[in-house]
Amino acid sequence: MTATINIDTGGTFTDGYFTRDGSAERVKVDTTPHDLTECLANCVAEGARRLGYPNVQALLLDTEVFRFSSTIGTNSIIQRTGPRIGLLVSPGAAERLYGEGDSPLYEFLMRRELVAEVADPFDAGEVRTVVRNLLVGGARILVVSFDGSEDDPQSEEAVKKIVQTEYPRHYLGAVPCLLASEITPRHGAERRTATAVINAYLHPDMVRFLYKADEDLRSEGHPHPLLIVHSSGGVARVAKTRAIETYNSGPVGGVYGAAAVSARLGLEHLVTMDVGGTSTDVAVISGAHVPFEADPRVAGVAVHVPMVRVDAVGGGGGSLAGHADGTYTVGPESAGASPGPACYGLGGQRATASDAEVVLGHLDPEYFLGGRRRLDPARARTALERVAGSDPVEEAAWHVHRALVKVAADKVADMIAESGTSPSEFTLLAFGGGGGLYGAEVAEACGVPRVLSLPQSSVFSAFGISGMDLAHVYELRPGIELAEQLAAATKRAQLDAAGEGSEPSALSYRLEIDRDGGSVVEPFDGTNVPAAATGSDVRALRMRATVPIPQTEMATFPVEGEDAGAAQKGTRTVWRDGAAADIPVYDRDLLRPGNRVDGLAMVDATDTTILVPKGATLRVDEHLAIHIDLPAS
Repeated sequence: MTATINIDTGGTFTDGYFTRDGSAERVKVDTTPHDLTECLANCVAEGARRLGYPNVQALLLDTEVFRFSSTIGTNSIIQRTGPRIGLLVSPGAAERLYGEGDSPLYEFLMRRELVAEVADPFDAGEVRTVVRNLLVGGARILVVSFDGSEDDPQSEEAVKKIVQTEYPRHYLGAVPCLLASEITPRHGAERRTATAVINAYLHPDMVRFLYKADEDLRSEGHPHPLLIVHSSGGVARVAKTRAIETYNSGPVGGVYGAAAVSARLGLEHLVTMDVGGTSTDVAVISGAHVPFEADPRVAGVAVHVPMVRVDAVGGGGGSLAGHADGTYTVGPESAGASPGPACYGLGGQRATASDAEVVLGHLDPEYFLGGRRRLDPARARTALERVAGSDPVEEAAWHVHRALVKVAADKVADMIAESGTSPSEFTLLAFGGGGGLYGAEVAEACGVPRVLSLPQSSVFSAFGISGMDLAHVYELRPGIELAEQLAAATKRAQLDAAGEGSEPSALSYRLEIDRDGGSVVEPFDGTNVPAAATGSDVRALRMRATVPIPQTEMATFPVEGEDAGAAQKGTRTVWRDGAAADIPVYDRDLLRPGNRVDGLAMVDATDTTILVPKGATLRVDEHLAIHIDLPAS
């Protein structure tokens, strides 16, 4: 088998990065929110065509690895599409859910009337009464989280057994019952409960989509499991994926890709900016290391699941523009994939950032997605006029453009400041469909002197997941029979690897140890427990088991001359900061290593647009990566 498929489903577009015998193809199709398996199938079909396969089945039969990430979990929370959850807790815990103040879960994912205290978890009569009341109240999935269950889960397990006896799986009225002790063994009832509730909220949507996607691929002939990207890093099959592990998995792929690029190009400090249709995601990478959080937050709620650190802010190409009291804004509300921006001509009436870029001339209406979709400048202009009020429409469009620059720049500046490293030491890696258009101006605003754009930038998260290995993370209880826990986790890892078609002998292990003074990573040989894992200051402990699977490499090409004249495709009139100007436009696919372009200029690719500001210099390296050196501020 020679092919790999790597797909990331976003809110507006579904991106694919397909490889075959050293060659690679980028694919971008519309996301279909009503049924995400449809856009997944469309992406695979287009990838098969691009790679020269006669049909989808031929590609799938020849595919060694199929990795997939999505925004399903993120969208479930944003759009509140999850189920009503019935929560069973210890006596006295219903008011604050084990916290000291009001629980952030209330009025967010939980209803107070669907939280019930259980005095005796082993009393079948009491449990049946409590569960019946929750179900009558509208609960469709149950979560059990008792204080102290991280050390002794028997009370939670007793409740689950009673529920499954009362509502067995073979009945239509079967009720899913999830236990906090199964989701995380870490101490802290408040976070453990929040983790279990969020996992339950995401669970039905993930089950409905991911299992169907896996079954569809198998029916088409794909001989291996569909591998799901986890926000903790790595990929695993659907059957070994917890719903909460998929949260934010798409942006995680971009961070992994950025770390690989950082290592390949020798960039010590890199800040990433992924401008998509609905949000801008930002991460900071130092020393080519993927940044992790042991205690992250999901939609502002602290949870006990380790995740790659990537922050999002509401603002992207499909974000709605606003104007009030003389100030223009962008986001966080989005036009989404349907109807999308007004310029798409699909029924959208409200102005978005993309409509502003059409009015400014930054986007070529005839060449959007390489000409596969033609944008409607008249609709874009009409939508902006509604926002502009008495302002000239071009001036309004410019302010909308600058509003999105500010949204992204504020987040980038905050992340850089948190790192403690001077902005002058950073390179900004701009990607996503809008990354190239805003990257240089965001970097200027933050004092970052360099911008980097890869050929894969518009599908960079899909490219990033193409470098992720098979991995499973097993949470352990610090200090409690650690050697026995590690032996059991090692055995589970070997069984899990075998279930995904890998040789257990290919596994490598490491321990991720969170201590009071910080976190460390220690290699683990499968037998001997490192001393660092046994200290009394260990707060959390995880074993990560990894199997390398096929990955892609950055191609290298011979360096040619500086003259980029052969790549110039003409000029375009753009409106910037109070004036219109005719500026040169270059074809991204025709730029060669060694080429140089002085700004002001535009670079059109089939799936993105790159702005080179006045005074900046663009150069192309041996990997066809574009480097933009900005003028000193």
